[in-house]
Amino acid sequence: MKILVQFSGGKDSQACLIKAVNDYGKDKVTAVFCDTGWEHAVTYDHIHSVVEQLGVPLVTLKSKKYKDFVDMSIKKGRFPSSQRRFCTSELKVIPMIDYILSQDESFIIIQGIRARESKARAGYAMECSYFLEYFNDEVKGLYHKKAVLEWCKTHDASVLRPIFKWSAQEVIDYILANGQRPNPLYERGFARVGCFPCIMCRKREVQLISKDKWASERLIKAEQRMKDETKCGSSFFSPGYIPARFCSNGQYPTVQEVFKYVNRNDAQLDMFELEEGYSCMSLYHGLCE
Repeated sequence: MKILVQFSGGKDSQACLIKAVNDYGKDKVTAVFCDTGWEHAVTYDHIHSVVEQLGVPLVTLKSKKYKDFVDMSIKKGRFPSSQRRFCTSELKVIPMIDYILSQDESFIIIQGIRARESKARAGYAMECSYFLEYFNDEVKGLYHKKAVLEWCKTHDASVLRPIFKWSAQEVIDYILANGQRPNPLYERGFARVGCFPCIMCRKREVQLISKDKWASERLIKAEQRMKDETKCGSSFFSPGYIPARFCSNGQYPTVQEVFKYVNRNDAQLDMFELEEGYSCMSLYHGLCE
């Protein structure tokens, strides 16, 4: 049975990949990266560096329907939002399902999900079937349901979440204790490194992005491309992300307007701190030593 570790380049999936190699041996482990085409260049380098250090193969999956995150957004006529997070299903879940169905073997799939990340994730099980909801007749509209149920007649895909009860600091400590460094973006103060930027990113992170020439220009260009190709004027940031009085149209803030706002001395940034708080250049202890 092959062991697949879903590896995004973030700290949680990196800790899981290291732990899988320690627990099962590198010969049984494969890292799977679902490439959204919207990652920081640092993350791509980090992913390849980690798998090379561990000596495990890397399978990179991409959407068959969309070229990347921006292409998907343009074809849907809008950017994803906290209420409509179709980016995850289109660019990560569907490519993963396609890959599993293409294989004639069973899998243990390891995910770097932690209970402390959110109330929703706290309700997840530490172990379950990857296709559990496919056996619930009340769940409608599932991707390739008939093919999945047919595959499940002769194969199994079990999910393990080995760091489910860990804190973020314990994740960082485990990576460091195993002779590796987490994604360098954490050392710059970012909390989210998968998708860059994520539509769910915090204002403190947007403030950092605004000062990163490569990342800020890419985001501005993506929003401008959306406006040019769809004529709908969809903004990357949702209404209410910043106070309406700082938006030229009174509702949808442009990227430039958000950048300007988060750098104001009187800006209202994040109402709640992250699990471990903000400290020095990094969110986590041990990275600046």
